[in-house]
Amino acid sequence: MSEGSNGRQFTSLRQGTTDARAVETYYDDWAEGYDDTLQAWQYRAPDDSATLLAEYLVAGARILDVGCGTGLLGSALRNRAGVTLHGLDISSASLRQAAARGIYERLLRHDLQDVPLPVADGDYDIATSVGVLTYVADAETLLRDLCRAVRGGGVIAFTQRTDLWQDRGFDPMITRMEADGLWQRKHISEPMPYLPGNAEFADDIRVIHTLCEVH
Repeated sequence: MSEGSNGRQFTSLRQGTTDARAVETYYDDWAEGYDDTLQAWQYRAPDDSATLLAEYLVAGARILDVGCGTGLLGSALRNRAGVTLHGLDISSASLRQAAARGIYERLLRHDLQDVPLPVADGDYDIATSVGVLTYVADAETLLRDLCRAVRGGGVIAFTQRTDLWQDRGFDPMITRMEADGLWQRKHISEPMPYLPGNAEFADDIRVIHTLCEVH
């Protein structure tokens, strides 16, 4: 994202930033119109992620929605099963929109770059992080902490943009975490449409969906 001279303002989704304060301000300002804008941009990652997780979405499954935003992913998951949802996000305004959906048992404002996350060990069957890792400088540290939060045999689903997948070393990171006995990859998708209705993304930026089983 195109940041201002103070490093805390940005106007372009394409560039991305890991400045937590900038992310918070941007999404606080956008929260009220976020869902309508994403619909116009044909944002499909939440539905695609829910489809990837379909076999794990049983009634009562406990899910940690990491970077839940306004609750688009939570809604897609609840449309498939009566799961229990907890959400974390840095944007208070987005969390208010998520709360208004009435589908989350617990919502907490938290900077995802501050780990460990405020959740108990092995408390979840599933952790998800969709459209979020663009804003996390050290995705590996966060994902390792999610392996702590998810029980053995549970799964972690996350996305990353194709333009950042190689630059931020996601292939070796996944392999490294496998070698450390934290998880096993179950699925890494081909690049899929991300924001086809947004001119900044339509031509060349897609998204990769990943699913790993926690050991």
